[in-house]
Amino acid sequence: MPNEPVATLKPAAEPLGPRWRRRKEARPGEILSAALDIFLERGYEGARLEDIAKRAGCTKGTIFLYYPGKAELFKATVREAMIPVLKSAEQDFAGHTGSARELLESLLRQRWGIFFHSRWSALPGMILAEGTKFPELTRFFHDEVFARSHALYARILEDGVRKGEFRPMDTQQVARLAMAPIVLGILWRQSFESVVTTPLDTTSFFENALDQFFRGIAATPPGASA
Repeated sequence: MPNEPVATLKPAAEPLGPRWRRRKEARPGEILSAALDIFLERGYEGARLEDIAKRAGCTKGTIFLYYPGKAELFKATVREAMIPVLKSAEQDFAGHTGSARELLESLLRQRWGIFFHSRWSALPGMILAEGTKFPELTRFFHDEVFARSHALYARILEDGVRKGEFRPMDTQQVARLAMAPIVLGILWRQSFESVVTTPLDTTSFFENALDQFFRGIAATPPGASA
């Protein structure tokens, strides 16, 4: 089974001595950690550089030494959190020797855990909620996170077709279908969960979605003769 990476960006531990005496090399990481906390708590529009600086233990001017503004700081925060996850998944694909289904299912479960059962769900939820106000950030998240995941899933599907595990398909479209349950889960949690009277068992939903997805793309449907 491939390794299941998790995002590693965490609030920095409080070092010994005043913050202003620390090495300059530590400051970008401390700023990104503080920025992540504030963005997740308040959303993009509600996050203020003054509050990020205060959380990081520096001045607002110090942030501008490393990042030109809030948009670039947000992009750097997303890259710091998500790029290691994406790279690890791509490395899993490059070194994988088992079935295509095994790898794809593992990566989809990993992404479900990151984007739904952890604090990281606020990142795509933020894009859903504020994307129309900040199209530059929506385009950035699509290009560097969503599209990169989509491309990897399409490659795994193509590999499964070549191996005879999956039936012939439009892998670009089906890769989006593979991501659809995760997007719906995020949308439900961010927008619908608090207002509807009929709850959604999201765990059961995701398990059923996976089952139906892999049944649908299997080269030989369950119960059919080879």
